[in-house]
Amino acid sequence: MPDDDIPVPRLAVSDLGASTALLSRWAAAHYGSAASVARVAPMPGHAGISFGFDVCSGGTVERLVVRVAPPGLRRVGPADVLRQVPVLQAAKEAGVPVPAVRWWGDDETWFGSPYFVVERLPGASVSAWEPLTGSGADAGKVFEEAVRALAAIHRIDWRERLVGWSAPRSLETEIRAWEPILRKGRNDAWTAVGLELAQTLLRTRPAEPEPAVLHGDFYSNNWVSDGARLLGVVDWEIASIGPPLLDVGWLMMMYDPSCWGPTRRAWMTWGPSPAEIADGYQAAVGRPLADLAWYQALACWRFAAITALNVHLHRSGKRPDATWDLIGEGFDALVERGRALARTGP
Repeated sequence: MPDDDIPVPRLAVSDLGASTALLSRWAAAHYGSAASVARVAPMPGHAGISFGFDVCSGGTVERLVVRVAPPGLRRVGPADVLRQVPVLQAAKEAGVPVPAVRWWGDDETWFGSPYFVVERLPGASVSAWEPLTGSGADAGKVFEEAVRALAAIHRIDWRERLVGWSAPRSLETEIRAWEPILRKGRNDAWTAVGLELAQTLLRTRPAEPEPAVLHGDFYSNNWVSDGARLLGVVDWEIASIGPPLLDVGWLMMMYDPSCWGPTRRAWMTWGPSPAEIADGYQAAVGRPLADLAWYQALACWRFAAITALNVHLHRSGKRPDATWDLIGEGFDALVERGRALARTGP
């Protein structure tokens, strides 16, 4: 730990020069004194602080991404960046396309908090919050590969490979965990209808499933592709052990026009339908699955709570991000779709 009287060096998107200096110091210590860094740039996303950079050493160039937690947060949940290391390693071992973890550590003298470094994959992500500018046919191929990767994630032997990493979460625990998040949105109308959906889910929940590794935020923003092939699944901040079909329901929810407001609905024709996603996952696991509509409803509830909180943070000026205006436009549609789907459950 750094001495309390010495300023802690920190990576910061607002100070690219200082962050480059910190990465240069780290690279010299890990790759040799002659190593240098180039092409330092903030990475997209909202969880933690992340930079892409190249390390040049001995005539070779290694493309990397470093992730650290934002300063001032308790190192639990998404802010515990080192928690991602074992699940990334387990996924890689299980054949899931993920970036390889190259370095990690809790020595805060480098960046002011624990960190990990992964290889930087060569492609890019397709944002779910913008009209698609490329080929919808290519996007369909990436979705097919992503759904197969999701099935592989759910096959990870967490009892053997991730001992003590995360306690399994039951359906009831999963549902109730999002109630305080919804309330933090400080929108009485949204809280009321959201809690009605939660109560419907509690009444109609199916039998407790066998737990599996959950990615937790599985959709195209968190895949890297070259436009035609899936290259990797990234952003494992909220991975956990729980009901695996929540990941499937989440993906179905993200690309179901009925869950969104008119702005996004007008241009979200490039993704597969919820039925096609469900069919692809069932083919990947080799069996039909019950209750997928209910799990999409669970995803609607979960994202409704996340939306309420983040719209509040955006509009209050605490964490401005105009994407939440687009997402917030569909809050009522999201909840209503969830209620309709939940009522089709057991």
